[in-house]
Amino acid sequence: MPKSNYDYIVVGAGSAGAALATRLAQGGRQSVLLLEAGKDDRWIWTRIPAGVYYLIRAERSMWRFFTEAEKNMKDRKIFWPRGRNLGGSSTVNGMIWVHGDPVEFDNWRDAHGLPGWGASDLKPMFKKIETFTGRPSQARGQVGPVTVTELSVREPLMDDFLDACVSTGIPRNEDYNGDQYEGVGYLQFNTRRGWRQSTREAYLDEARANSNLDIQPEAMVHRILFSGSRAVGVEYELNGTKTQTTANREVILSAGAIQSPQLLELSGIGEATRLKGLGIDVVHNLPNVGENLHDHLHTRINYRCSNAVTMNQIIRSPIRKAMMAARFALKGEGLMTCSGQIIHALAKSNRDAPQPDIKLQLHWMSSPDARDPNQLVLDRFPGVSIGTFALSPKSRGSVHIRSRDPMESPSMFANYLDHEDDRKTTLESIRMARRVAEAPALKPYELEEIRPGPEVTSDSDLLDYVRSTAQTSYHPVGSCRMGGDPDSVVDARLRVRGVDGLRVADASVFPTMCSANTNAAAIVVGEKAAAMILEDAN
Repeated sequence: MPKSNYDYIVVGAGSAGAALATRLAQGGRQSVLLLEAGKDDRWIWTRIPAGVYYLIRAERSMWRFFTEAEKNMKDRKIFWPRGRNLGGSSTVNGMIWVHGDPVEFDNWRDAHGLPGWGASDLKPMFKKIETFTGRPSQARGQVGPVTVTELSVREPLMDDFLDACVSTGIPRNEDYNGDQYEGVGYLQFNTRRGWRQSTREAYLDEARANSNLDIQPEAMVHRILFSGSRAVGVEYELNGTKTQTTANREVILSAGAIQSPQLLELSGIGEATRLKGLGIDVVHNLPNVGENLHDHLHTRINYRCSNAVTMNQIIRSPIRKAMMAARFALKGEGLMTCSGQIIHALAKSNRDAPQPDIKLQLHWMSSPDARDPNQLVLDRFPGVSIGTFALSPKSRGSVHIRSRDPMESPSMFANYLDHEDDRKTTLESIRMARRVAEAPALKPYELEEIRPGPEVTSDSDLLDYVRSTAQTSYHPVGSCRMGGDPDSVVDARLRVRGVDGLRVADASVFPTMCSANTNAAAIVVGEKAAAMILEDAN
């Protein structure tokens, strides 16, 4: 059982929270309590990368959130799963390791008034957190807690996909986390010897030996406690009993883009009229809590192919599945070391664009609905797909509580495709994927477009396909936006405006999308938060 008092309380043991709590506790000077609503579940599928197909359809390690009916997506409610385990979403995600676009981080610093958040500020932190096992480079870390590996699978179709991208004008890039961001290359993953390395493995397993860090799973935080306008602790439920623990110095929310704003509102920080209408006493009127929510909208183009063995065939063949499993067990290699994504291209929709604005991603499978929350159905023929999304979406949604009940899912609205630029970039990403698929390098595989089909060509018909089929990329961010302006939720040091002793440190603070998969950047937020907190304490 946790003690009644600590120097720091961190809420949420996910990508940011695990790193944050570990760093705060190092040195033995500060006592830290890390609270996590999920279990410390060592289910084998949270360790095997390919296990994501089981995880995403199970409640065991997931919060099974759904958005509200999305008005621009034919009123579909989009499945937004989030990790519910020590390690948070880093225990259930696709493990794609991307630092992010340096141009976007400089935009955080310059356009959003965030000193210390530019590319040159964050690059040393990305290096600090990783041990990259690929080609040595001054741009990559070598001694960090997170092991980063290059994909171990190489098939002719994969190499030829790279050549096809290059033939359409996308530059080849051997290391998109190095000195060049734009281009096409094999994906990198936070795995070690083939096994997933979530922040549970990378940070918490070793940090458990630290006597001044207490890690408490299955602790559902209900609200932050205040004395006047100062955060002084939290109330949480553990083993069916409500418990209160106080913090001498600070409370830090690292519960993610859905649940950090939820906890702020439950605690009386948010838009005053909304909170009063729910019977919540207002601690501070902060209208932008829960606003600025955005996500990557993922659309897939599916192809039948020849002369390649894809997951469509492997999953239906006991012999091929056994061979795949043996390769993983004996060598830590093969398709079980990834979640089906093989290669990505970070591309510009036009050569004058200041930064890549489109992502293409080769998936070693095809499916009528690869992100169905209830079942995975692969096509019965050999198939691959090219996933696409706009890297820097401009559409903005929101997340807000429905009631005072902390167990009730908040109302989430992504507002996908609301901005005209998102629609334009989405259309261009589909057309770019088609140009790649039609390139001479892929002719030996006789790619035949199955969905949406070659007859679907007009803007309206392609957007109809997107509205009917596109899903989340599992990258919600921005709902506790940081900024130098007084309307932001947190300032450049992640302090919640209008109160004392309270910060937010997770992907909810991103002012804009980091133009990439979000896990690595979220860990860096946790690392940077710890450094700032310890600096401010001295």
